[in-house]
Amino acid sequence: MKKLTSILAAAAVVFGLASQADAQILYKVEKQGSDKTSYLLGTHHFASPSMIDSIAEMPAILQGVDRLYGEIDMAQMNDPAVMMSMQGKLMAPADSTLDKVLAPAQLDSLSALWNEYSGGIPLNAMYMVKPAVISTQLAAAMAMKVFPELNGIEGIDMLMQKRARELGKPVGGLETMDFQMDMLYGRPISEQATELMKTVSEKDDVESKSIALSKAYAAHDIDKILELMLVMEADDPQAAERMIYARNDSWVKQLAAEMPKEGIMVVVGAGHLPGDRGVIAGLRKAGFTVTPIK
Repeated sequence: MKKLTSILAAAAVVFGLASQADAQILYKVEKQGSDKTSYLLGTHHFASPSMIDSIAEMPAILQGVDRLYGEIDMAQMNDPAVMMSMQGKLMAPADSTLDKVLAPAQLDSLSALWNEYSGGIPLNAMYMVKPAVISTQLAAAMAMKVFPELNGIEGIDMLMQKRARELGKPVGGLETMDFQMDMLYGRPISEQATELMKTVSEKDDVESKSIALSKAYAAHDIDKILELMLVMEADDPQAAERMIYARNDSWVKQLAAEMPKEGIMVVVGAGHLPGDRGVIAGLRKAGFTVTPIK
């Protein structure tokens, strides 16, 4: 079950937006004494960017805010130095490639699962990347069962940042690229390999819960999303703290200081929004009124 945690948590690095008009993934944020209005938008990083157009209010909202924050500033991907650093963080050390950290029987089992989802890329072409990279690819492939139009290059997050820039709005990141890469791929290789093999041994359970997560998203069912996040927390509290709650706390501290001064569109994975330590609850505790937009 520990690998299920990683997929659910990495999908807090994977949440998205769906198509029904009265969803609870878009929220208005206000504070008494301030004339500034901010917004929270939960995303699915692998969902089709066309889904953003199903929210009729979005163009006016984006026009009215002062700036946009994503989890990261995706314009960093245009910086060759950043991309080189990112590539380095994806690669396993020469003595810890996949064929060196997994036994032959484990490789065979993983290969069977990989072949089901890889679209024809052989597993041996992935030996040089860290095991968590393969886990992330599997999570994305599972999401495609709900979002077959999935675009791994330009998702909702990137589209929102692009549109904000086109309107002349400043765009920033709540975190750096280095921070996210270290969070996702900085754990010991042995731990990543163990979690990857958990995916193989618990494939049906992992897939069903990953699909349930994406379907909850497609229904804009924030309560179901919270339910799945609580499964993650119970399964591995340390992973939930590292990948969800500690980040939420940091974001809330920053946003609570800035939102009274500027109207901010916050675009982050939807799994960060609900729950007692979610961004919504954190802002409410900081004195903000947070209202779902129907």
